[in-house]
Parts: sequence; C-alpha cells; structure tokens
Amino acid sequence: MAVSLDSLMEFAGVYATALFDLARERGNIDTVRGELDELVKLADQTPEFDAFLNSDALDDDHRAAGLERMFRGKLSDEVLNTLQVLNRNGRNGLLRALARCFALQQQEAAGQVEVFATTAVELSDDEKSSVTKVAADKTGKWPIMHFRVNPDILGGLILQVGDIRYDNSVRSQLNEARERLAIRSEVGLPVAAAD
Repeated sequence: MAVSLDSLMEFAGVYATALFDLARERGNIDTVRGELDELVKLADQTPEFDAFLNSDALDDDHRAAGLERMFRGKLSDEVLNTLQVLNRNGRNGLLRALARCFALQQQEAAGQVEVFATTAVELSDDEKSSVTKVAADKTGKWPIMHFRVNPDILGGLILQVGDIRYDNSVRSQLNEARERLAIRSEVGLPVAAAD
C-alpha cells in the first residue's frame, strides 16, 4: 500500500527543519532548495535511482557508499549529509516529503504562503489579481498562487491554504441547500418560500 506524501511530511518535518536551520545559518537556502528539487526530479524520472533509494534489498552501508560516489562534490554537504542521515535512520522514502517540507519552511520564513485557487472557468489576469488580493487578506501573507480549473464546482471559488479550505463554490452551496431541505423534510418543518 502506497503511503501519501501528506502522511510522510510529518516525519520529514523534523529533518527539513534541521536542514533549513543549517542552510539559513550558512546562507544557502536557495541552493539547498534547488538541489532537493533536482533530486526529486531525478527520482521521478529515473526509476533506477528511486529504486536505489527505496530498495530493501540494498543494505544501508552499500547505499551510503553509493550516495557518496554519486553526489560528493556535486551536492552541498548539507543535502548529502541529510541523505546519509535519512539512510542511517531507514527513512530513504522521505525525499519527496523532505523537499516539500523544506519548500514550505522557506515560504514561511519569507512571509509567503502557498494557495490553491479552484474555479469553474479560466480566470482573466484581472480576476487572478483580485483572487490573489483576497488570499493575501485571508492569510495575512504574500500568497504564492496556483490556479486550477475544475468545471465540476459549477461556479464560485475554492481557496485551499494548507489544511484550511474556503469553499464558496456553487456546488458547495447547492449541497448545503440540499442538506437543509433534507433536514426540514425529515422533521416536518415547512420550507419557507423565497422572498
């Protein structure tokens, strides 16, 4: 059974915090972020590398030696040493979650927040600017916006900020109205006529 990225992020957060603090201390947060992103891309595009990181058939000592051969001098010491710590602790499967947690910590430190905006249709540039302003007002931070189109919401807007969801979609409003009507019909209350 595959484990979701969200569930792995809880474990990866500890390693990401240590790596972020070290990178901030040494002034190379952007370099570390770039290297983590490249490693994730390598794992996504190269099944052999992903298998190397995650295979139970390979013992930790051989994997550690392989990491040294592949990356010493090519990655910062902070990233390679973090990979070695993950390996020693049997946490090789945390690479993607580590990269995600690191990116979120970088955004938080910069006063930014990642926001996903879902609409039923593609927005114009002016509409995107308005949604960005709404997201900034709601979060009190500078939003890094990701716009998505999902015709199933019928209309309106859904903003997702971390675990918080602001759902002002037509689909959501219809579902709420349906639930209110169902409750009224169960208890025998009259349905008020629209004004």
